[in-house]
Amino acid sequence: MGMACFCVGVMPPLLFRLSVRFLLTLPLGLAMVLGRGKWDPARAQVLLRVPLPNGELMRAQGLQLATDALRLAQFGQTEEALRRLQLAVAMVPTSSELLYVLGNVHLELGDYGQAIQALQKARALAPDDADILYSLGSAYLRQGSYFAAAETLERAVALQPDSPNARFQLGNAYLMLDQWDRARQEYEKTLELDPAYWPAMNNIGLVDYEQGDLEAAIERWERTIEMNDAVAEPYLALATALYVRGETERAEELGAKAMRLDPSYARLEVLRENLWRENLLRDVQILLRTRPVAEALQQAAIEQFNQQMGLGKE
Repeated sequence: MGMACFCVGVMPPLLFRLSVRFLLTLPLGLAMVLGRGKWDPARAQVLLRVPLPNGELMRAQGLQLATDALRLAQFGQTEEALRRLQLAVAMVPTSSELLYVLGNVHLELGDYGQAIQALQKARALAPDDADILYSLGSAYLRQGSYFAAAETLERAVALQPDSPNARFQLGNAYLMLDQWDRARQEYEKTLELDPAYWPAMNNIGLVDYEQGDLEAAIERWERTIEMNDAVAEPYLALATALYVRGETERAEELGAKAMRLDPSYARLEVLRENLWRENLLRDVQILLRTRPVAEALQQAAIEQFNQQMGLGKE
């Protein structure tokens, strides 16, 4: 299960969480200057007239740049957002919060090396910050440094054992290390903490399939679809398992539906990004070559292209 896509004009959940966390950490005076909390004109005038020491002024300016950067990133102006974040970090190099935000923006953009560099610096400044550890572990995971990811995420889980996100991501690290039982344990714990966390149910199916338990995998993916019937991945995974079991007609029907939902899932690199492993990757290629699935993929690709080119139906 990979990263989610975000609608244009809507703040991505990660950036929203970053902005909330970021503002909550500001000292009261700086928060008022930057717009946090209730705006009291009389009190604000007093605050604005208090001269700030040079260090505090630099910090205020750096935090303002970071706040502006989050707003820019919200609307897709990532290049300018990064420029302002980098300037903010240069102004306040000892702020773990600024480094955390910078690292997460790099992570969202797929700049994993830059993300890791910033988050490692943040970790050095705040070694027991579970959010920093979670983001750093996620960056290691996306980079393919699975041992480092597992080690870092284990620390994050130790600090926040009731975080379903940290548990899920640790399960992903174990999955990529072929530590099937440990991966399953973390996914099951994720579902205990959040029964609606459908990616964990989906990924237990990935574990079952790689361990050769076809029936268990089918059951997991059917339950995933019950939890969320609007995403392509469990449909395609279930279709693959059913095809292997010999239920050709139903498999082709579900595979075609997966292509209509998201034709990008026909690309093996997308499936690898979603942590599909050797057995499932091998078997899905057979399904993708069947006529109903191939035709659905072709039609979905044409419709997607027309939408991108503004050639939709009048």
